[in-house]
Amino acid sequence: MQYIVVDLEWNQPVSYETKVYREVGDRLIFEMIQIGAVKLNERFEIVDSISIPIQPTHYIKIHPRIRRMTQLGPEELAGAPQFLEAMDQFAAWCGEDYTLLTWGCDDVSVLKQNMDFFQCKVQLPPLCDIQRLFSDVYKCKDRKGLKAAMEMLEIEPDAARYFHNALHDAYYTALVFAKLPDPAAVLKYPQEPRSLIHQRHEKSKGEAFDSLMEALESEKAQKPRCPVCGKQTEVENGYVKQCADKYIGLSKCPHHGSLMIRLRFRAMPDGKRLMTMNVAKATAVNRAYVNTKRIQMAEKQARYLAEHGQLPDPEEELLNAERTSMPFEE
Repeated sequence: MQYIVVDLEWNQPVSYETKVYREVGDRLIFEMIQIGAVKLNERFEIVDSISIPIQPTHYIKIHPRIRRMTQLGPEELAGAPQFLEAMDQFAAWCGEDYTLLTWGCDDVSVLKQNMDFFQCKVQLPPLCDIQRLFSDVYKCKDRKGLKAAMEMLEIEPDAARYFHNALHDAYYTALVFAKLPDPAAVLKYPQEPRSLIHQRHEKSKGEAFDSLMEALESEKAQKPRCPVCGKQTEVENGYVKQCADKYIGLSKCPHHGSLMIRLRFRAMPDGKRLMTMNVAKATAVNRAYVNTKRIQMAEKQARYLAEHGQLPDPEEELLNAERTSMPFEE
């Protein structure tokens, strides 16, 4: 049996208000634009590789962030096969006796959604997760990214193989895979695709309060609603101040997981405090950021208290805040 490490790159709508997205909706959130794969033999030696660019048919305009990361644009994808032809090429290259491997759980979900949307009839074996095997072998508390795993195993990146190219990432993943104590154990980690939905945000139009404290303690702030199901949630451990007019916090919907809440305040001419709220599904990065910010703010307040004897007045800080049009920090 051969082991095939596969990596995918995909495009996304430039805006979720576009006509194309309104037509396809959550049936196609990400459209694949590249398949990269590396084939290893039973001794876990690399024996072949393939890169298949895919010409998008729905999200034709490449999102600027995607183009910047993948270095794929209309010029690179011009003349490339469309999805169904690309999948036929990939299946023919794979052969018969093989298993598919990926790093993490994103690729399998994107692949499944694209196959369903384009009604692809290619039969593939389950995709097994090298990242889960790596985490278990090295007792990682959190899932490690590919770069972090390479550093742990002292695998140096090649200057000619930049990251976020499907073939290059598949190659690096194959190197990590081959260095594991028992690579074949990856077969114990088959993946199930997840349903992909656009992370809708609930943004309030703003509500006025007599004071900053009243706003922070209000039901609106303490029990933000899940943007997916609309149910009330409970803020965990209160809010953390990012700066004078911005606060962040976390809550959890029992059905849709962790939520990131961002509050922004403005001192109004009538003396009221206008609070706007943005709620979205939280990523692992969001959760780590809030927790780190909480520790940093506690240390900062302790230093300030030791030096001045009391903390600054948040109302006065808000009045003197320099507002910008920049989004909340991530």
